[in-house]
Amino acid sequence: MQQPDSSPSQSRSIPYSPLTPLNTLDIYIPRPQPASSNPKYWVIYIHGGAWRDPLITSTSITPTLTHLFPTTTTSLPPILGVASLNYRLSPYPHHPSHPSSPHDPTRNAKHPAHIEDVLTAIAWLQQRYGFQENYILVGHSCGATLAFQAVSALWNARVEEETGSGEVALPVAVMGVEGIYDIRLLRDTHAEILSYQQFVEGAFGMEEEGWRKASPTEVKYGEVWKGKLAIIAHSKEDELVDWVQVDAMKGALEKSRTPERKDMILELKGKHHEIWEDGLEMARAINVALETLQDSRPRA
Repeated sequence: MQQPDSSPSQSRSIPYSPLTPLNTLDIYIPRPQPASSNPKYWVIYIHGGAWRDPLITSTSITPTLTHLFPTTTTSLPPILGVASLNYRLSPYPHHPSHPSSPHDPTRNAKHPAHIEDVLTAIAWLQQRYGFQENYILVGHSCGATLAFQAVSALWNARVEEETGSGEVALPVAVMGVEGIYDIRLLRDTHAEILSYQQFVEGAFGMEEEGWRKASPTEVKYGEVWKGKLAIIAHSKEDELVDWVQVDAMKGALEKSRTPERKDMILELKGKHHEIWEDGLEMARAINVALETLQDSRPRA
C-alpha cells in the first residue's frame, strides 16, 4: 500500500513587509500535523552568508527539511511549522557573478536593518499563526548572530513602533549554528584575509566600537530574555568560523545564566557550508533542541 505524501506543504516568497522585494519568507507546514499531546513548536530559520551573499537565501533550509520530515517515516517531530526568512543584505560589489548595485535597496543594508527585518518577520508570523513564544529561533553563521541579537530585545521597540506589530514575543529556545558571536574577534582571528574586514565593514560600518556593541557576546541574556534553552552548535571542522567563537559565546552565557535556562554546546560534523548544504547535521541539531525542550517539561 502506497504511503500518503508526508512532505510539508510549501508557500514561498511570502512578503512580510512592503519595504523591499527581499523582505519575504518561506513557510513549510508538516502534514499530517503531529498528533502527540506534547508541546509543539515552530522553527524559524535565519540563513547566513556574511550579511551579503545573494546566493544564500531562505531556500537554504530545504536540505534540512528532507531530514526533519523523511517520507519513509510515520513519526513526525513536534513541529507545527517551519519558516525560513530572507532579509535585506549588505553591499557586495565584487561578488563574482551577482555584484550589488549602489541603487539596489535590497542590497545596501547596514546594521540594524538586518535584525529589524528579522524581528518584523517574526512579528508577522506571530500575528498570522499565533504561536507567541513557542518557537525555536535557529540561525547559521551570521544568521546565528541575528538569532542572538533578536533575543537581546534591543531593537524590538523600534520594530514595534515602525510596523505597529505590537510586542514581539521572544522564543522559548535559540540556537546558533556555526555562528559569529564576537564580531571583532572574528576579524582579528582572520586578520590576514581582507574579505573578513570587508564584509564586517559592509554590514556594520568602519567604527569598531559599533561592532562590539552589536556582538551577541555583549548581551546580558538573563536580564532581557526569559527563554528555556540556548544552544551553540558548531563543528571543529569549520574552516571559516573558528571554535574560539564558541568559547566566547559560552562565556557570555555563563555570565548571565538563569535557573530556568539550559545552555548547551553541541558539536557537529562538517565544514561551514556543509552543515546546511547537506542538512543532516542541521536537522540533528534542531531535533536535539526539540528533545531537550520536551525533557525539560515539568512532570505531573
